[in-house]
Order: sequence, then C-alpha cells, then structure tokens
Amino acid sequence: MKVRRFVIKCINEEVCYELLHKISEEVSARWIKGEVDGNKLLIEALGFPYELKELRYEIEELKKEIESAMLPYTRVSVDELPKLTKAAVPIDALVEALKLLGYSAKVEGRTLVSDAPFEEVAALARKMKEIIDSEIVRFRLPHSMKKAVAVLSTVYGVNPEEVVNVMLREGLLEEGDFKYEQREEWRKVIKRVSERLSEEW
Repeated sequence: MKVRRFVIKCINEEVCYELLHKISEEVSARWIKGEVDGNKLLIEALGFPYELKELRYEIEELKKEIESAMLPYTRVSVDELPKLTKAAVPIDALVEALKLLGYSAKVEGRTLVSDAPFEEVAALARKMKEIIDSEIVRFRLPHSMKKAVAVLSTVYGVNPEEVVNVMLREGLLEEGDFKYEQREEWRKVIKRVSERLSEEW
C-alpha cells in the first residue's frame, strides 16, 4: 500500500466544499483526507494502486454530479477551462457558439458565465477543437476564420469543407496561393453563413 496525493479541479470553491462533504459521506477508503484550496480539492489517500485509481474515478464522478445539480449557471475560469474540458479553444469563439445554440454567454473578467450546463460547454469545446484541428481549418484558413468555421461547423453539424464552400459562394473568403483570404470580420461571417445554413439545413 502507499499514500497518494492528487488534485481535483472544480468549477468553483463551492463545488469543492460540497464534494468534500460527499466524499466523507459516500466514499469508502482505508484512509482519506481532503482540503479545499480555492477551486481545487487536495486529496490524500492510502491504498493499493488499483484502489487509489478507483477512488479517483469515484471522486471525479461525484464531482460531475454535483456540478450538474448545483450550477444552473456555469461559471468557470477562462484559465482553467482548457484543463477541465480537455480542449483549448478561443474563448470568444466558444461564447459565439453558445449564443447560436440559444444560451446566454459572456466573459466577466477572467470567468466564462453561461446558462448552459457545464457538460454542454465541455462537449461543445471538445467538438470545436476537433474542427480546428482538421486539415482544411488548421492549414488553409486565417486565424479568425478558423474560429468562424469551428463555430458554424459545430453548431450546425456541417463538415468544415461545406462551411468553407458557403463562405466562398458568399464572397466571404477568396482562394489564395496557399491559404484562403478573409474578406469580412469573423463575427459578421458567422451571422451571414448561419443565415444560409439555416435555410439549407
């Protein structure tokens, strides 16, 4: 047996305290103690490696339940978001995607605030990251147009190539020697193309 220390990152401090309370009530372990440090829960536990692995999984699942139940509004640090969602995407693009889906979303200081459930925010961020990493987006689009395509492709469930084709037809992109050239500000592009996609799909 060995003592293992690990850190559980929560959306906010309140979730960490509730998680610590749940652990004391529902989690069985040979020996365990926890301490809240801001939006982190510091755990120290004793057990065999397989027990400690199962323990961490159980705690992470408890955290997800608490976050879903406690947070009608998602409030999450912009700096922590990539770690929590396992996907680094431009925060302004994520906000635009949430708005297109009918949620309220804004950034207050360094905090993303939305009435979307956190799991929805996380799933959206992961899907947008997949789009941004696709070949046509990663290598052929200017930076701000990557954001526009990621938002539109994710929200409308249309592959990136089809989104780019709509942009070309609308004169929002032009073919360049190596990359497409942008003809309009990316938020305006989202508005124009979303109107077309709403008509076509």
